[in-house]
Amino acid sequence: MITCYHGSPELFKKFDLSKAGDGTGIKFGFGVYLTESEASAVHYSQPRYQPLAPNHYLYSVEIPELTDDNHIVSAKPVNPSIIKRTEATLGKPVPQEKAMIGKEFRKWLGLTLVGGKKVNLESEKAAAAFLDSIGVFCNVWPQAQSKPDGLKNYAVFDENKVVVKKIEHIEVFFKEKKYLLVENSRGVVKTRCKDKRSKIETNCC
Repeated sequence: MITCYHGSPELFKKFDLSKAGDGTGIKFGFGVYLTESEASAVHYSQPRYQPLAPNHYLYSVEIPELTDDNHIVSAKPVNPSIIKRTEATLGKPVPQEKAMIGKEFRKWLGLTLVGGKKVNLESEKAAAAFLDSIGVFCNVWPQAQSKPDGLKNYAVFDENKVVVKKIEHIEVFFKEKKYLLVENSRGVVKTRCKDKRSKIETNCC
């Protein structure tokens, strides 16, 4: 399993994709947005262009390990196995130029599925559902564009593939265009397992 982080001003027991797009939009596709960078998750615990939220939470989560053919990378060619599975299920060929870049493939797939001409929430949801159905569980892109082989960000298409392991109540402050963690401000939110799928049930915050 891969350990990732998610920052939010909201306290919840499990991720709910009906809320997708409320925070950072759908630039990298429809899904649960996660990062391997704890600092990045802290920053995004504060909604953009809004007054400082009264609460901020840092979620530590686990997602499945990556294999060559269970994810797409935004700026890299799509694995041939994914292309073959897409064509077999869709019943039509994937244009070669779309297969060369993950984000273009994802956008083309969504528009093809909904019959649209402009990428929107509907087309991104359709692409995510389709990809998940053929064994592709997420979209991946670098946490820092200047470090393409460094820490990764993820958009996980199915919220049930994200397991919350820990929730921390944190405090943040703004400095040099970023929200940073206030030292010694972490407070673990008491939780207990609700069932064998390890859903988190909050007792207090």
